[in-house]
Order: sequence, then structure tokens, then C-alpha cells
Amino acid sequence: MIGVALVKDLDEEPACYDLQQFMIDARFQGKGFGTAALRMIMSELEKERKYDCVEVCVKKNDAAALRVYEKAGFVDTGYIDEEAPDCLNLMYSF
Repeated sequence: MIGVALVKDLDEEPACYDLQQFMIDARFQGKGFGTAALRMIMSELEKERKYDCVEVCVKKNDAAALRVYEKAGFVDTGYIDEEAPDCLNLMYSF
């Protein structure tokens, strides 16, 4: 195992998939596994298509994670959660 992902259905507005946990073991980071795994997850969610989008909260100072999400097509929504002011809210639309 090289990592873990947890996707939750978020029925609140905006109703979407919520990628709550997406972690790659430090030994495997920087080798493209995260990008490949994220693409696989997105592909499966798009096939299921319960929602039209996927949301994720990422720490503003986590440049590597932000790069992975941006490469996959996630964009910053501009929303700042009062409970996580040091995070960016990113969204991917199918």
C-alpha cells in the first residue's frame, strides 16, 4: 500500500463528492503515484456521477499537494471555511 483516500458524499450545498483524505506515504511521494491515483479516483467518481463535482480542502502552504490537484483540473473556489482559514477550497467539475 502506498496511500489512502477517503471520499464522502456531501449532500449540503454545493452537493458534491468530498475528498476528505488523500495521502501518499512519504517514501512514494514525488514519483507520480499521487497524480496517477487522483486521476483514477476522479475517473471512478465520474463514472458513478452521483454529483457533478468534487471538493477538497488543502492547506495553503502545501505547494506539492496544490500542484497535484491543479494538474488534475481542480480550481480554487475562493471560499474560506471559518473552521479552516489556512486552507483553500478546491473544486473539480465533471
